[in-house]
Amino acid sequence: MSRLTIAALVAGFVIGLGCRTVDPDKGTFSCATTDDCGAGYECRLQFAGGGRCFVVGFCKDEEVCNGIDDTCDGRVDETFPSRDAACTSGQLGVCAPGKTICLLGTEVCEAQARPTVEQCNQLDDDCDGQRDEDFDLMTDVANCGACGVTCTSGTLCRSGACVESRCDDAADNDSNGKTDCDDEACFGFDCNTMRAPSSRCGFAPVIPDAGVRDGGAADAGGVDAGAIDAGNSDAGSSDAGAVDGGNADAGPIDGGFVRGCFRPEGECADGFDNDGDGLADCADPDCNNQRCFTGQVCTMGTCPGPG
Repeated sequence: MSRLTIAALVAGFVIGLGCRTVDPDKGTFSCATTDDCGAGYECRLQFAGGGRCFVVGFCKDEEVCNGIDDTCDGRVDETFPSRDAACTSGQLGVCAPGKTICLLGTEVCEAQARPTVEQCNQLDDDCDGQRDEDFDLMTDVANCGACGVTCTSGTLCRSGACVESRCDDAADNDSNGKTDCDDEACFGFDCNTMRAPSSRCGFAPVIPDAGVRDGGAADAGGVDAGAIDAGNSDAGSSDAGAVDGGNADAGPIDGGFVRGCFRPEGECADGFDNDGDGLADCADPDCNNQRCFTGQVCTMGTCPGPG
């Protein structure tokens, strides 16, 4: 049975009770004003229209939440002092705030919101005691680090920050002053899909000179003992001076790392990390089933002994 039906039944019962207290010899049941009722009776206007005669003092001037038509207007519990007062519903999240209503003659606190699908807004929308629990602010490109922070094209959300992910467009997508493989965030990402789809950004180690830095008296290493470098170059793109022992290398320090776009590991028997992914020779999955320094093929990340 609905709340409205119950209220109507109670109202009808109370109105009938009030009318039965009227003496037909001294007044009338229906009235427009109190003058239409007998002595000791008053006319109470009805919510549905017209009026009814009630004994003076039987009707109250204020409704109480009790399932009775206290004001004799044909309505039950429609108004009372605490109606619509703010209260706490006992539920969680956005469902906690409520207002006071009268239900079957008893004051209760009715929540002003119902649980809804959780949104990323710092609110507990589904009223389960947690906020934004359905969102991973560490990886969500639409809510990176905080609700509403969207990562732009060419970036992804990593550890709550939008970082470079498009590493072949010569653009600084995450606005940190670095582009493509110069950005540490691009490590391991494809970097030249137009020319070599398998190329990846990496940090390749530079074979160190035996001296502390070029620019000293002369390198003591084997390959640098000649008039000019016997290798490709020391640390930088090329030596800054004509011969070792002159000006310093273009790189800051021999033995460091250089960032670049590297093809997958192809030389699996030289002891070096040729593609700059931190793994050398058989330790690099690129070398699986390729020959290593023993003449065998790389198997499960190792180079088997000669067989």
